[in-house]
Amino acid sequence: MPSLKIGLLSYRSDPFSGGQGIYLKNVAEALVQRNHEVTIYSAKPLPIVSSDVRIVEIDTPGYFETFDPLERLNIFRSRTKNQMEILDFLDTFTGTFTEPIFFGERLLKNKDFQDNLDTFDIIHDNQSMSSYPETVRKKLVTTLHHPIHIDRDIDLSSESSFFAKLSIKRWYSFLNMQKKNLSKAPCIISPSVSSKKDIQKFFNIPEEKIKVIWNGIDLNDCKHQIREGFQPKFVTIISSDVPMKNLKTIIKAVHLLRNEVPEISLTIIGDLREENKKLIEDLKLEKEIIYLGKVDRPELIKILNNSFIGISASSYEGFGFPSVEMISTGLPVIVSNKASLPELAGDAGLTFEPSSPTDLKEKMLSVVNNVNLREELQQNSKLRRDDFFGWDEYAKKLEVLYQELISGHF
Repeated sequence: MPSLKIGLLSYRSDPFSGGQGIYLKNVAEALVQRNHEVTIYSAKPLPIVSSDVRIVEIDTPGYFETFDPLERLNIFRSRTKNQMEILDFLDTFTGTFTEPIFFGERLLKNKDFQDNLDTFDIIHDNQSMSSYPETVRKKLVTTLHHPIHIDRDIDLSSESSFFAKLSIKRWYSFLNMQKKNLSKAPCIISPSVSSKKDIQKFFNIPEEKIKVIWNGIDLNDCKHQIREGFQPKFVTIISSDVPMKNLKTIIKAVHLLRNEVPEISLTIIGDLREENKKLIEDLKLEKEIIYLGKVDRPELIKILNNSFIGISASSYEGFGFPSVEMISTGLPVIVSNKASLPELAGDAGLTFEPSSPTDLKEKMLSVVNNVNLREELQQNSKLRRDDFFGWDEYAKKLEVLYQELISGHF
């Protein structure tokens, strides 16, 4: 495989929460390990990557590092004024998430990108939120983790107030641009069959333009193990406590199960909204539920290894990393019956309706009480782990796709 010069694009790349920064880091480092030259163009927050990966920061105002109107006004006052800056500020002030909308325009004005554009073999975008000219599009590969329309619809369904719904619609107004951009994208990568079907449905994209490649996962520290001395210790991982993650369903299921399984415990990895903290207090579950906030990778693996059953309750995941990590360490899993989660769990898990605490409670109880079922799921998790692959294998699959695009065969 000849060495390629690759530009990776991301309007934000948080290294600790949210999938984009983590995805970008792993893809960039895997491609560099395979002797490709990689430059990441990203606005803040920037990903944390090895020194072999070149990073160019795209200058953005950073309005979404604060929600204080006065702080945002001060940021605007410090910026050089032009039409783009004024529009960005006004749209932000009226509730639009503008970062992805204006990222492309700022990228095209970046001198480093201008100087290197002609020499890139591939430009690999994340989420297709920005518009690009033909000089970029002809080299463009887009990873679309899932249609964000689904996030918007779930957020809308969780609100009853007219003004709250209006605010949500305004926030997600960038989605019209995403649909327009995807219609012009030559090649789209989807992380699951489920996500591919939704991309076709929401954006009317021809099937042949979408390539399914499961995301890679770091299997080096996710060692499969058979746990001895069973205890009803459950674990769930959330990148953010938003309605789509259905954490409330899990909390209520623990409450329902407590009388039948008094020794039950649940560890929540991730930050909680005040609403869910209050729910835990109201249901008097402070003893049964531990929430730890964000943890580093070694601590995450330690917690998974000390747990016995994993839960993922999301209404939607383009690719559910937490489920894959739990399965890879040997945990039987109970996952939502929505989107990619049944696809990823396969025979290593049970499924439930994510809006039903009662359904989840019954599935939790069946795994706790049925030794044969539990052992079967554990054995299946070992087989399922073999279907997953690391980021080096993911990079190999990207290389094939890149070459098809370069040669005009995609």
